[in-house]
Amino acid sequence: MRTLIAVAACISLVACKGVDPVAAPTVAAAAPTAAPAASDWAHYGAPFAATAKVSAAELLADPARFEGQTLQISGRVADVCSKAGCWMVISEGDKSMRVLMKDHSFAVDKQGAGNDCMVEGTIEAKEVDPATVQHFAEESRKPEAMPEKGVTSGKIYQVQATGVAMRKPAAG
Repeated sequence: MRTLIAVAACISLVACKGVDPVAAPTVAAAAPTAAPAASDWAHYGAPFAATAKVSAAELLADPARFEGQTLQISGRVADVCSKAGCWMVISEGDKSMRVLMKDHSFAVDKQGAGNDCMVEGTIEAKEVDPATVQHFAEESRKPEAMPEKGVTSGKIYQVQATGVAMRKPAAG
């Protein structure tokens, strides 16, 4: 069964960004691991270890302030890679940021848009690459949520995530 899951994960990597399955790192399937706090949270990737916590609203208001820091971010999922679950977008109001699953080492639920989330990862600045932006647009279910929309050059901030937890939002 584990072999089947590993093969499926490699195939999903090939679908997302054309990664060579022979050279690809070992990839965990998009099945949840242990819940971080309550049973209604599904956890993907490594367990959380960061003690610094910030809301998506605070991060998105001034991402440069957090560059290079490893944080636990709480927020809402706006979009998820439709091919492999290898990235997602968090948003607050009209601001958003891409979250990449570090080294394609895990994937999240492709149906996770609209869920509450906790993300642990490092904030980094990257130069905008039009080819990468086009790649994200092709995998997006909600292009309007793309943090790169309308950006053709310059720096953009993103999260290299080592762990992600998601849950359906509370009713009310």
